[in-house]
Amino acid sequence: MSKIINCKERKDCQPWRAPVLNISEEDVFDYKLSDAEKNTHNTQQQKIRQQAYEKSYAKGYMEGLEKGQKEIREQTQYLQSLMATLAMPLPDLDEQLVNEMVQLCMLVVKQLVRRELKTSPGEVVAVIKEALNSLPDVTGDVTLELHPEDSELIRSSMLQPGNEAHWRIVEDPLLTRGGCRVKTNTSRIDATVENRLNSVIANIMGGEREQDQR
Repeated sequence: MSKIINCKERKDCQPWRAPVLNISEEDVFDYKLSDAEKNTHNTQQQKIRQQAYEKSYAKGYMEGLEKGQKEIREQTQYLQSLMATLAMPLPDLDEQLVNEMVQLCMLVVKQLVRRELKTSPGEVVAVIKEALNSLPDVTGDVTLELHPEDSELIRSSMLQPGNEAHWRIVEDPLLTRGGCRVKTNTSRIDATVENRLNSVIANIMGGEREQDQR
């Protein structure tokens, strides 16, 4: 039969305390798991992380998709309103809007003309001949203002041997290719691309307004 020892009777008696073990919870958990269980646990953790990543990715994708669809709807509404405005008769349009439309048309046509002149640079020859035919007198000296790239073409195609003294070519890099200015002692013809476009558009707009007023 066990005997209860009174600590007061034994001076060398000390209470027992459990030793302190510096083992983390993770070490204890790994210690308790077998290798197969560890592999299963790691696989489950990877699946959880993958599912969390896919969920976050799907959420971000849907948010981006909704934002893109919203922008498309806004652009579509803007284009629809613009097309409705263009369908209105000219007298009902604001004068400023008409001018902006004309400027836009000029920019588009100018780009098309530039592209065409790159593929057919010889068109400037016909422009110069037409400008010369518009002059009342071409017996005197003639000055041609051209883009530098067009000047080489004119020198080789239009200037006749022995007639160079009556022609003076001035290169102006600010001129659009395909256009020119022709000057004599008494006349001046502006055959620049911009001036010709302005004339064409002015005729078109003037004709449209005359029809609307009838």
